[in-house]
Amino acid sequence: MLGNHHDRKQQLWPEEAKKILDSISPDQLKKMGLDKKKSDPSNMIITNLAVAPPPVRPSVAMSNTHRSEDDLTVAYKQVIK
Repeated sequence: MLGNHHDRKQQLWPEEAKKILDSISPDQLKKMGLDKKKSDPSNMIITNLAVAPPPVRPSVAMSNTHRSEDDLTVAYKQVIK
């Protein structure tokens, strides 16, 4: 009896995923309908994220005493998670 595919789950870190995607040969990509120059699958792994400095994304005043982060800062946090 074959084992359940869930039995083989393991964590895949971004660095490992990038190495795997980088190792796909141009011939294999072509068979998948991809061109490495135009649609490199390893580009799906974010390695550098440009972040605007706080003066460009200041906190938002909610009232006289409460402040909140701007939408861009919240979006950065979601991407990082």
